Amino acid sequence: MPDEKKVKAMVDLARYENGEGREDIRIRRYYRADYLGLQLIKSWIFTSIGYVLILALIVAGNLEYLLNNINSINLKVLGSWLLIGYIMLVGIYLAIAYISSIVRYGIARRNVKEYLTKLRRLLSM
Repeated sequence: MPDEKKVKAMVDLARYENGEGREDIRIRRYYRADYLGLQLIKSWIFTSIGYVLILALIVAGNLEYLLNNINSINLKVLGSWLLIGYIMLVGIYLAIAYISSIVRYGIARRNVKEYLTKLRRLLSM
């Protein structure tokens, strides 16, 4: 007859592996710097795509105004404002992504460490 403690421990470990642990184990496969770098690169790419899409929507919404006043718009000033806005948006978003990635990696590290401790305990039963 199987030991109830072992069965309970195995069920608990299996729930973790198939639930939230799947993401934790995937995150923990990376070194911390590699994980942070990957998250920052992904954030930069998606933020850039989002910025371009938002600009396209703004231009599409104001197309008539832009076509009527194309000669009176100072393109250097407009370009510099767009560049400053892009840099600020990306900077703020990357800072948020960096902090959230550090927190997510730390939580995953702690959870996987606890999982491995429980697994070692199960093996020693």
